[in-house]
Amino acid sequence: MKKATMEILAKCQNLRFYVETKEQQQDLKSLNQNEQVLVALARFFEYEESLDLNHVFKEMDSNWIEFAMDRLLTYFYSDTYHAESFKPLIIKNTNDLLSQKDIGELINKHGGNMDTKKIHMLRKRGKLPTETALIGGKPYWLKEEIETYIHDLPIKTKNTP
Repeated sequence: MKKATMEILAKCQNLRFYVETKEQQQDLKSLNQNEQVLVALARFFEYEESLDLNHVFKEMDSNWIEFAMDRLLTYFYSDTYHAESFKPLIIKNTNDLLSQKDIGELINKHGGNMDTKKIHMLRKRGKLPTETALIGGKPYWLKEEIETYIHDLPIKTKNTP
């Protein structure tokens, strides 16, 4: 299953039946407009069924259009590699980018003991995920990626002996 499809199903698990069955489902009436378009999108990814992008823009609520467009980017950049360059980085909120100092503070909030120097050494030794962007020569990471990294660390909480 394509990554873009899995992202749709992770957000809307009730669509799994309509997507995983290769035979096209005619009865989508129990789904709302947003869900119907997401099914069409996922079936385009999985079975190369035709997709009219007008449905995304005309039938989806505005808050769902961004989700659908992000899945299209995932499909073309990750699942098919039809796009030759890197997926464009779109930062919607500057709080989503973390500096080395921010990473240390986030680790400390989870019970770790890190400062900027330690984070710098981890990066230098390849122990951190690859930075998302270099801005003015300084590395930054997406908060979501660092939170996953921290979750996988063997950090002892302050209550742990």
